[in-house]
Amino acid sequence: MISLNSLSFQYPQSSKPVLMDINLDLEPGTLNLVTGRTGSGKSTLLRCLNGLVPHFSGGIISGTINIFGFNPIKEGPKKMTSIVGFVFQEPEAQFVFDVVEDEIAFTLENAAIPTEEMHQKVDRMLQDMDLLSLRKKHIRELSGGQKQKVAIASVLINTPKVLILDEPTSQLDPVAADELLKFIIALRDQYGLTVLISEHRLERLLPYTENIIQLSGQGEVLYGPSQTVLPHLQQLPPMIQLAKRLKLSPLPLRIEDFPKHLKEKLAPKSKTDQSPSLPKKNIILEISELTTRLADQIILYKINLQLRKGEILTLVGPNGAGKTTLLRSILRLIPVKGKIYLEGKETNDMDLGEIIKHIAYLPQNPNDLLFAESVLAELQVTIKNHQINKSFEEISAFLRAFGLEHLKDRYPRDLSVGERQKTALAAISVHQPSILLLDEPTRGLDYDAKEGLKNILQQWRAEGKSILLITQDIEFAARTADRAAILEEGKLRFCGRPETAFSNFPGYRTQIARIFPNSSRINIEQINN
Repeated sequence: MISLNSLSFQYPQSSKPVLMDINLDLEPGTLNLVTGRTGSGKSTLLRCLNGLVPHFSGGIISGTINIFGFNPIKEGPKKMTSIVGFVFQEPEAQFVFDVVEDEIAFTLENAAIPTEEMHQKVDRMLQDMDLLSLRKKHIRELSGGQKQKVAIASVLINTPKVLILDEPTSQLDPVAADELLKFIIALRDQYGLTVLISEHRLERLLPYTENIIQLSGQGEVLYGPSQTVLPHLQQLPPMIQLAKRLKLSPLPLRIEDFPKHLKEKLAPKSKTDQSPSLPKKNIILEISELTTRLADQIILYKINLQLRKGEILTLVGPNGAGKTTLLRSILRLIPVKGKIYLEGKETNDMDLGEIIKHIAYLPQNPNDLLFAESVLAELQVTIKNHQINKSFEEISAFLRAFGLEHLKDRYPRDLSVGERQKTALAAISVHQPSILLLDEPTRGLDYDAKEGLKNILQQWRAEGKSILLITQDIEFAARTADRAAILEEGKLRFCGRPETAFSNFPGYRTQIARIFPNSSRINIEQINN
């Protein structure tokens, strides 16, 4: 049993509590989805359950917490690790060893598990998590999604009573995310685990969720069975939006649950292709026969890709396919073979300083870019580095567009992952580059924040900027892209209209495409009733 009574918490230097009078009773063996807007306190609530809050964060806490007879406020995280397994939003923060199998074995070594038994458990976990091929890999060589899977494996191997996952699928492709969630369900059933998962992409979690905990950000909590809470949520995935529009009750949690007669009634009579016809000229970035090799392994093989002026091109593909490597190759941060042309000029003849005047790069981990003392200072550093002039009013307006003005004086690394992501994006774009390379920009963003990001990208497109965007968020990609590309095993499998990419290729179909197959409809806006 997990019980929270009148739990309140306020961070140091904060003017108000992030959690206020929280009361919850969670039954053993259940899967509980924790949701709420970016910055509403989801991560804080989860960290209270293993003692990281307040023992590492500081701050003022009141109320009581009971985790199967243990009080994390009293015991602290060292004692709670045997009861509560916790995987952070940023898996890099919890790694101890350099090699995958060593990291997974670390907990067992600390518990003095016999060597033979430890090897058996590690082998089984590597197999269950589809990590056998990576067992000897250095963690620094892994993709973001692969790192996340290793972090989860290192926690699951200790078979705790409570498993807490903070945005576990944020860097996983749709197939890998579904496989992970099925594995978590199997583990929960086998060991009677109580699972809490914080996640913004509700479409991934709802088929597996028994209870929903929604934090309002104002101290209020809505908690109960999924079918009870779901109708009251404001931010919902496309299928639930459509179901509410049709006044369905109960709401379908899985694609298979959507009424068959409505699928037939609402199904478009013919295929449609609503994406704009793009000019073949005005190419601003061209990649020709690009091949990248790292540590004697070919990561990218003969990639040919063009980015046009005033275009949003989304790039999707499985974890480890080489998507991040492609962005780093474009910037020539790693050695490559082939040609890269920026506005007709081969970048091999340009130094990095000249390249980054035109191209801004947002990496997967926003912390890689955040070093200043405040959100405002992050933008001022970029402005100074590029030797441009912007007034305080112009900078404030820029922050306002990202929904960051109220955070301008906050220390960036104290913000939520979603807020840090927006801060990093604002910092790399304040000097108005002509090309933006964005690696998982929706990580940690709620539905409203993603809608705001989509609007910003479309505004940039209207201004003539070009955006190459990597994402595992298929719903976002389908609503944002002018063109979509699919990268698999280092090769470009497809590049063309999003209606084709997100309806014809298994593993990349949106919820609407799965409800109405063979229709080329990929967004709820394309469905009339």
